[in-house]
Amino acid sequence: MSYIVLSRRYRPKSFNEIVGQKHIVTTLVNALQSDRVAHAYLFAGPRGVGKTSMARILSKALNCQKGTPGNPCNKCSTCNSITNGNDIDVLEIDGASNRGIDEVRNIRQNVGYAPAVSRYKIYIIDEVHMLTKEAFNAILKTLEEPPEHVKFIFATTSPSRVPDTVQSRCQRFDFKNISVPDISDRLAQICKTENISAEEEVFQSIAKYARGGLRDSESILDQLASFCHEKITLKDVYDIFGVVSDEKISSLINSFIERNPELSVEIFHEIMESGRDIEGFIDQLLLYVRDLLLVSVSKKEQGTIETVSNDINLLRMQSSSLSPDTLMYMFQIISEAKSKTRDLLQQRIFLEVLFIKLATMEELKPLSTVLDKIEGIKKMFEGNVENVGKAVPTYSESVTAPTAPAKKEIKEKPSDGYAETNNKASGNADFANTWGKVMVEVQAEKKTIWACLNGARVLNIDDNEAVVELPGNYRIHKERLEKPEEKRIIEGCLEKVTGKKIQVKFTISKNGHKATNNKGSKHGLVQESKRKGLEDEVKNEPMVKKTIDFFDGSIVNVKGDNG
Repeated sequence: MSYIVLSRRYRPKSFNEIVGQKHIVTTLVNALQSDRVAHAYLFAGPRGVGKTSMARILSKALNCQKGTPGNPCNKCSTCNSITNGNDIDVLEIDGASNRGIDEVRNIRQNVGYAPAVSRYKIYIIDEVHMLTKEAFNAILKTLEEPPEHVKFIFATTSPSRVPDTVQSRCQRFDFKNISVPDISDRLAQICKTENISAEEEVFQSIAKYARGGLRDSESILDQLASFCHEKITLKDVYDIFGVVSDEKISSLINSFIERNPELSVEIFHEIMESGRDIEGFIDQLLLYVRDLLLVSVSKKEQGTIETVSNDINLLRMQSSSLSPDTLMYMFQIISEAKSKTRDLLQQRIFLEVLFIKLATMEELKPLSTVLDKIEGIKKMFEGNVENVGKAVPTYSESVTAPTAPAKKEIKEKPSDGYAETNNKASGNADFANTWGKVMVEVQAEKKTIWACLNGARVLNIDDNEAVVELPGNYRIHKERLEKPEEKRIIEGCLEKVTGKKIQVKFTISKNGHKATNNKGSKHGLVQESKRKGLEDEVKNEPMVKKTIDFFDGSIVNVKGDNG
């Protein structure tokens, strides 16, 4: 006797053997027990989930000679002939090869004859959506009012192609994809009966690869049993079907989290060199990202989340490092990369660039979060720090220079050293002329530096050094200007004007050179001390630090409660 494959040998023969379609089984059994069986049924659903098997079991339940309603005996001649597909009163018709109006006309002529042996004459039309429009129209009258001894059972994988006029004359049952645990349990039962040794993880891996089809999973198990003479391992599944292991996918995700593009490309090259199917690998990656997203947004307990990956703890750990927005963006660009090209070489290049991009991109945050932070900063410093987040002023915009000191008699006499230096700088018109040209170059190069230097004066310029004095309340400006990148720009502008490499030295005026007016020397010292303390307090504020870093700015002025 020739070998019979597992999917045929373990085909369900009664309602209690149907896997994953409890809602349909319950309805049909109740209808049989209460004698409320309809004259026509439409079974719709994906391949390999039990549509034709359900049609045969229903036919046996209707025509069984010994069994009880809803429970065929599978021992009488009628049950055996239906199981073998040669019963004279149960006709299985392939809709793809009998799709014309002539075949339907034959059915119309034959339904008038009584069944030869059984209680009912049953027509099972598989892939009924393949019938032509004319064939559907021809069967409508018969389908609506068939003889009492006739039942129709239609099966289809594409119910949308069945006309509404046909569907309205049938009771429709939608078969669903079978869950991974149900398929795993069924495969374990088959292996136990067949004395096939296999690792427990093998059943789950096969169930995932079958994508909800029990017949597909049984065919895969049959192939693995022929390949492995001893025990079926998870590695055998990966080798036979070109599936990438969960460990590789997890390592690739970790390389994205760790911002390690070199490792991500290295893992991808290992997958390519092992001969794995690229499109299947991308599908696996998309499913893994989907699992991460589900775990990230779900508040359910560990056992209630349906994921493709088995290690929920690992998924939780990885999802804690990636925001839902980042995961949705990853899913989007991976899907786009899959659909861009079918050429293997171009697909490899696309994926290399994609993984480098995923491993180098920054964490995405919702736009509402950024706007809320900006709004919070605005409210916190409204009236204190002006123009936070405003663009750098253009040439047409005016930049307000520090307030010049009021013209009044200075009660405290400047020190002799400062007066001598001041007279020397004022008397040398070349310094001022040179510095004016430098300021023009600085303004063209970077306006923020020019704004910090506005109000400063040059004390001396020689072949090696230029001494620039800033007002006494420009300490923050001095810190900004002494940064290497800022200083380099100023020295570059000096070199353009003078033709010499000159270093810049910044000093703070100790007396007389202020950007704001103070009322009296003692009062001015007190105000300066308060201002300096307020500057330090604001500068150390965490939100201020974040604002400065976010906008790459600096503190220009700080005002107290009294302005």
